[in-house]
Amino acid sequence: ALAAATCSAAVLMRSGRAGKSKRKDDGSSSCYEKLIGNTPIVRLEHLSALLKRSIYVKLESLNPGGTGKDRAALSMIRLAEESKQLPPPFRYGTTSSQEKKAEASVDSKSQKGEGDSKMDQVILSAGKLSKSGGIIVEGTSGSTGISLAILAASRGHGCIVVLPDDQAMEKKLILQSLGAQVHIVPTASISNPNHYVNIARRVAERASKVWGYQAVFMDQFENLANFKIHYEDTGREILRGCPNVDAFVMSSGTGGTISGVGKYLKEQTQNHAQIVLVDPPGSSLYHKIEHGIAYAPQQAEQRLKRHRYDTLAEGIGLDRITQNFALGEPYIDKAIRVSDQHAVDMAHWLLSAEGLFVGSSSSMNVVGAVETALSLPEGASVVTIICDTGQRHVTRFWNRDFCLSWGLKWPGDCESPIPDCLKGSL
Repeated sequence: ALAAATCSAAVLMRSGRAGKSKRKDDGSSSCYEKLIGNTPIVRLEHLSALLKRSIYVKLESLNPGGTGKDRAALSMIRLAEESKQLPPPFRYGTTSSQEKKAEASVDSKSQKGEGDSKMDQVILSAGKLSKSGGIIVEGTSGSTGISLAILAASRGHGCIVVLPDDQAMEKKLILQSLGAQVHIVPTASISNPNHYVNIARRVAERASKVWGYQAVFMDQFENLANFKIHYEDTGREILRGCPNVDAFVMSSGTGGTISGVGKYLKEQTQNHAQIVLVDPPGSSLYHKIEHGIAYAPQQAEQRLKRHRYDTLAEGIGLDRITQNFALGEPYIDKAIRVSDQHAVDMAHWLLSAEGLFVGSSSSMNVVGAVETALSLPEGASVVTIICDTGQRHVTRFWNRDFCLSWGLKWPGDCESPIPDCLKGSL
């Protein structure tokens, strides 16, 4: 009860929801869209007391889609609509002309036939669900796809998500429940034409050129609307919630968050705040920051075990430098490698000590925040991100049998399941 009260007090004191976003409402915002952003920052009281340094987490998991990807998804969709790559959002209760036009378009496409490939079937199914006549296509490891699917539905667009087959099954089920057409493909290197991002690009091209839909490939890794929203909104919210921030620590998926926030904090703190990258096993980014070379030994084809980055973590780690990451790279001071075992241990400790049920990338972020905090003087303040909750990771990261099959120890089986990074503080 005391822990809950402490956490609640921290939320009330540090919540950013009282602040107003700089985003302009285009008049078509759904309830979902109005809830995006201004997520609270909370101090992890027990962890901070152990370390004698303050660890703050920005709860991006409290966005309406359960992830900070809501921000980038909305930013990219609005940019696509403004640039005419997508039709205007469908406005419910105002006119039926747009919907009738979209239905007529679907009927004309149906006359061409049903399509003779799985890709065509996915495209036509998404087209039938589109009220605007537009289709959003993305290659994603899950969270961005979930955000895009919800926003596509609320704005009247169809949605196709190309998903690698190494993701937790619950993500596929959530996407299908949201009305997205899910196309699952074997995991592969980005240099492979059958990498999920490359296939998504081809799906969008085929939907436009062959079937005549107004389809757009969101391209979250290279789309700079991703970086822009974190520079303009997320960074500002962090500084407002923790004005004395000494370090910002997080992992990189597309690179949009760490780059946008990193640039903003460096500028606003006169270069005081450290920006620290957390990277999982097998990702190139650690070596890029520490040694200037985007390569990891695990990327040799014969060394890869189960995953394109050889890690249990989902949605983070890269084998290339994206435009989003490149924009923020000059502002990143150092990188920390975090193992899968440390992530599993920390996730279980956070659940028991702080009552936070987090996913794999969030747990890695906290491990990185602890290591960074211990390198700073007592009293320092470190901020990191809780990307999503453990609810999307129950069949892998939070599954005992799955973790054991990866050669990991299950914390519940150990006498003292204390994360290594905390043992010196206890």
